[in-house]
Amino acid sequence: MISTLEQVNRLAKEKGPKKLAVLAPEDSEFMLAVKKSRDAGYIEPILIGDREKMKTVADEVGFDISTVEQIPEIDRQAVANLGTAMLFSGDVDMESKGQIPTSYIYRSIIKEESRAGTGRTISVISLWDIPELNRFTSFTDTGVNIHPDHKAKAAVINNAVFLFHILGYPRPRISVLSGQREFGGTLPSYEDGKLLKEMDAAGEFGECEIVEATSFAEFFLDRGGTLISYQDIDLSNLPEILLVPSLDTGNILCKLDFFLDVHRRSLVMTSKGPALIPSRSDFCDSIMGEIAMGVVVADRLREGVS
Repeated sequence: MISTLEQVNRLAKEKGPKKLAVLAPEDSEFMLAVKKSRDAGYIEPILIGDREKMKTVADEVGFDISTVEQIPEIDRQAVANLGTAMLFSGDVDMESKGQIPTSYIYRSIIKEESRAGTGRTISVISLWDIPELNRFTSFTDTGVNIHPDHKAKAAVINNAVFLFHILGYPRPRISVLSGQREFGGTLPSYEDGKLLKEMDAAGEFGECEIVEATSFAEFFLDRGGTLISYQDIDLSNLPEILLVPSLDTGNILCKLDFFLDVHRRSLVMTSKGPALIPSRSDFCDSIMGEIAMGVVVADRLREGVS
């Protein structure tokens, strides 16, 4: 079981280099991450974007890209389409967002999934490495589905379970997060949770378990419904997969890593390999960590580990 980002970084060195289509690496922070990832032996990058802008930022970070394959393209949707087509054709092992809006990448992935006839609903899985846990937990979907109904949430669960199986978790636990209220009717997210539990009981998600708890309070309160001391919190009660009720909830929650002693890595699991979606606010080390995660996931996919 892959349980820490330190382990991910070590494996990325062992399993690399993997071919990475880099979509518009036109800012210095991202180009530096590509340089360091190449130097570390993680990747063999293929740079797709505005040639002059890529050259300028590469010079800023001391990266000689004259020996790196480059595909000149200015149009943003064309950049995304090129990289995604390379992923789906098997010419690269993974792709990563640079200085390009994520909507272009999602659009190109959806088009390729449709063309391949997979019917796959894409979603972003944001992994957290919490030091006390020595295993990953995650939030999903944090980037694609705005207000998913229970059918879309079922597809999101399948994506997350697939990733955790790849990482070596034989039976990940899932919580369908929701609020509850005493009057005024049950929240739709809570009703979704009941439907998803029925689907889980019927075996529709494979080896996993949807737990009863739907909130952080329920994870950590004792059986009497109270919390005696913050020191008594047992983080092991936190499930591996936290299914959020909406995109904005997930995007806010997963980025609390900026304030907490946790580290985040996010990716989209396509049917052909990982697509990395670094945040605009991520720095070089975080982007390099996402590349390392992509290398490990791509390698295990190629080896048929699931």
